[in-house]
Amino acid sequence: MAIGVKEMPKVRVVFFASLKESIGQSEYIAELALPLSISELKHQLANELDNGQALLAKGIQSSIDFEFARDLDVVPNTVNEVAFFPPVTGG
Repeated sequence: MAIGVKEMPKVRVVFFASLKESIGQSEYIAELALPLSISELKHQLANELDNGQALLAKGIQSSIDFEFARDLDVVPNTVNEVAFFPPVTGG
């Protein structure tokens, strides 16, 4: 790959619980210009999806290939799936 050229893999993005209802779909195939952070991905999806602004709500959680991820974590070029879900409360 040439210097300065970003990879553009297609990645399965999954939405769970009330976030799925807010966005109106359970999954989306996104073309990602890697590298990018979870926060940057949230903003990309907020612009691409009709109701994607729901991803910018406070407390939205994420995972990369079934591992918890924070907003500053970078999506690796080996990614298969990114998931987003509302805050989880315990009891």
